[in-house]
Amino acid sequence: MNKHQTVSALDLKTLYWAERISMKMLRYFYVASHCQSLTQAAEQLHISKSPLSAQMRELETVLGVVLFNREQRSIQLTEAGFLLREQCQSIFNVMESSINQVTQYARHSQGVLRLGIVSSVFWAGFGHACQQLKQQFPKIQFEFIEQSPQQQKVALFNNEIDIGFVRYADTLDIAPLESCNLYCEPMCVALSDKHPLSKHKQLCLTELAKEHFVMMSQKNSASAQLVVNHCIKAGFIPNLVQEVVEPMTLMNVIESREGISIVPQSFSRQNWQHIRFVALKQQINAHICAVYNPQKITSEKQSLIQSIHLFMNSQD
Repeated sequence: MNKHQTVSALDLKTLYWAERISMKMLRYFYVASHCQSLTQAAEQLHISKSPLSAQMRELETVLGVVLFNREQRSIQLTEAGFLLREQCQSIFNVMESSINQVTQYARHSQGVLRLGIVSSVFWAGFGHACQQLKQQFPKIQFEFIEQSPQQQKVALFNNEIDIGFVRYADTLDIAPLESCNLYCEPMCVALSDKHPLSKHKQLCLTELAKEHFVMMSQKNSASAQLVVNHCIKAGFIPNLVQEVVEPMTLMNVIESREGISIVPQSFSRQNWQHIRFVALKQQINAHICAVYNPQKITSEKQSLIQSIHLFMNSQD
């Protein structure tokens, strides 16, 4: 017997209901039970009303109970319907937890750690840290998955990644996830070397009030909103003329003299021929942080996070 097989084989007779009731059927019912009408439920499920209605009637037939009070124009659940809705949530939770445990075990037993990243972390020495990491943990295979901060949060909940790496602003509202600082750096002003302000050694936000701003997409990064909030505190709303998705695109736009931006200081480590980076008087954090699920953190993951912190800061 396999050492991980701790329970006896399932009696196939107990699968009777599983053969007649699908997860899709339960999902349809669960969505419908929270809607005002089947039409509204069908719209949320992106199907037509007819197949949804057919699925609900089939579910009632299989169970031998009435789930909806059809004498009402809006959806009204019977007592059996309310009970099934409560049980659906339990079924979904068990299903998700079971699948997550299997996928997580498979990765760990194979020595695989999946790390979600935003591309700009490599400009702050994350690449060097990863090289050192592979030497320290030679038996672990690291998979790096480029994802937006929001995608990383979802992936952490779904056990699709083990640790995420984002900027400080993306850790401000992540409960029940947790985070820790790996590398601290401020933001600075990035602008063309032909811009009149490029000769300054330091700039105040108020000096940028009339400038055209280029920023990272606020859908992909909370850092943009953090910058906007600081500008508002300084007394103005930044004139945003363009949003971009990739940091490389952002820098290329600035280099073409299409505007200015406020970016992490580590961006200045790249070889930009026609971009100048000027220190900002106000402190706006651009720290690189690790994000993780505290319920699934292990001593191995903690050690890995600590090592990345040491490796990234050893270069400065």
